[in-house]
Amino acid sequence: MFVFWCLLFGASAQAASYLTDITEIGVGARPLGMARAFNSIADDGSSIFTNPAGLANIETYSIVSMSGNLMNEVPYIMLGGCRNTPWGVFGAGYVGASVGGIREAILAGSTPEVTGNEASYGNNTFILSYANEARRVKYVNTIDFLTDNNAKFGANLKIIDHGFGGAPSFEGTGATGFDLDIGTLFPVSPFMTTSITLRNIIPGNNVKGDELPMVTTAGAAYRLEDRNLATAAEVDFNSRGLSYRLGAEWEPLPVLSLRGGVSQKPDVFSYAVGVGTRYRGFTFDYAYHTYAELAELNTHFFSLGYTGY
Repeated sequence: MFVFWCLLFGASAQAASYLTDITEIGVGARPLGMARAFNSIADDGSSIFTNPAGLANIETYSIVSMSGNLMNEVPYIMLGGCRNTPWGVFGAGYVGASVGGIREAILAGSTPEVTGNEASYGNNTFILSYANEARRVKYVNTIDFLTDNNAKFGANLKIIDHGFGGAPSFEGTGATGFDLDIGTLFPVSPFMTTSITLRNIIPGNNVKGDELPMVTTAGAAYRLEDRNLATAAEVDFNSRGLSYRLGAEWEPLPVLSLRGGVSQKPDVFSYAVGVGTRYRGFTFDYAYHTYAELAELNTHFFSLGYTGY
């Protein structure tokens, strides 16, 4: 299992490489229940981790959290919050996963020997967010296309920290760096919203020789207000090719939401289902998400949140 863990997060102490962005797993049970097809719907605290422009939809404040166990025993957690102010919406978030009990082994000649020492691995991302209507953001408000369509704009500063610790042979394998995300929301009509999100836009090996791959996401969401149904479609562009996501959220009752979605990477499909309830600003969401490229990651996710009136 630990081999899968190291492959997933690019935790190599020997060579510079691309470092997998931990948030690619998905953040927030509500977005995960829609197979992460959420960038154009973004309207709650989980927007910190999906499309920061969505924070501009929050009128007061929002708090959100999430927990899940990857591979049944690796804690994967999230906590975020944001506040609307006269200068825009400010937010902060954390998402991380860690595992312990990794046995240290060293080479004695050509034979590996277990030393008895145990190490741990952690991957943590801290996020500072800002969002506002495009017409209120300096320089952005000079772009007529954005201001004329009442677009929303958001940005994330991400601080990434990952590495092993606790055993001599793992010393010095940790790394800390930063990157930047930019997101937009474009209302096309009262029923349709489009979005473009650019993640990890700073080029270069800015996490101690590792680089977070840049990802461009374009999407659209369509709401059928009379049926309490929202549907969304997205496509990711990155160095590994294209991937697609479709998701839907239906509210058969004012306090109940049902969700589902599918995502596609080359030759493989992953699926998601979810359910959510809310009462007087409090929310509880559940999602089950499969990962066809790494079945050991199929996970149940739970989120608690609160949005002020």
